[in-house]
Amino acid sequence: MTTLNTLFRPLCPRPLMARMCAGLLALAALAVPTLAQAESKEPIDKELAKYWDTDQAVLSLNNPLFERKGGFEGTLKFGTVPNDNFYLFTSVGGRVGYFITDTVALEGDFSYLMSSPSKIGSYLTCVNGDQANCIDLTDGAQKVPKLNWMGALDVSYSPFHGKFGIFDKKLTSFDLSLSLGVGVVNVNIDESVGNKAAVAMMKVAGHWGAGFRFYLTRFLNLHVDYKQYLYVPQTSVSFLAPAEFTLGVAFLSK
Repeated sequence: MTTLNTLFRPLCPRPLMARMCAGLLALAALAVPTLAQAESKEPIDKELAKYWDTDQAVLSLNNPLFERKGGFEGTLKFGTVPNDNFYLFTSVGGRVGYFITDTVALEGDFSYLMSSPSKIGSYLTCVNGDQANCIDLTDGAQKVPKLNWMGALDVSYSPFHGKFGIFDKKLTSFDLSLSLGVGVVNVNIDESVGNKAAVAMMKVAGHWGAGFRFYLTRFLNLHVDYKQYLYVPQTSVSFLAPAEFTLGVAFLSK
C-alpha cells in the first residue's frame, strides 16, 4: 500500500484519499482487462452458438415422441426373402399392433409369398438350357421346401428414440424396436422322396426381428423391418431360417 500511496499521491494529495484512490484504481485495473476480454469473446460466442448450440433448439428425445398407450398401429408392407437358395420370394402383407404401453406392443404379422425359381433352381430343373427338351436333375429326387406364407405373433419393445436434423431444423423422428415371438409358416414339403408332389403343411417357427419407425406426421410413419423365422420342415433337413426384409407404411390411431 505504501508503494501505491507514493504512486498515486500526485492524484490524491491527502494520505487517506491517496489510499482510497489507490484501491479504486487497482480494482479498475483488474476490471478493465476482464471487461475487454468479455467484450472480445461475445461476438465469437454468438457466431459459434449458431452451429454448436443447436441442441437447445432441437431437444434430444428420452421418451417416445407421441403417446401411444392404448392405441393401434396398422401397417401395409412389401418386401423380399433373399436367403433361399432355390427360390426368389416377393412378400406382401400387413401387421397390426396394439400398444400396451408407449414402448411395448403386441403385434400380429402376416406375409404372403410369391415365388420364382432362382438361378440355381432354374439350372437344376433344366441343366441343358433347352426348354423344349429339359434335363431335370430334380426328377425323382426329394424336392426342396417352398414357402407359401408366414405369420407371427410378437411382443415388440421400442427402447431407443431419436431424430434426424440439420442445425436447428428437425427432419424426422424415429425409434428402434425389437420383437420376439412365435410364428407359423405354410410350406410345400416333399416327404415322398420325389414319388409324389409336395404337400402344403403348417410348421411352428420361432420368430424375432428389429425395425425402424420414421415419423412422417403424427399418425403416419414409414417402417423398415428385418424379421426372421426358424423352423424344421422335415426330418431330412435340420432347420431353415428364412429372413424377410420389408418396407411398409404404418398408420397410428393415437
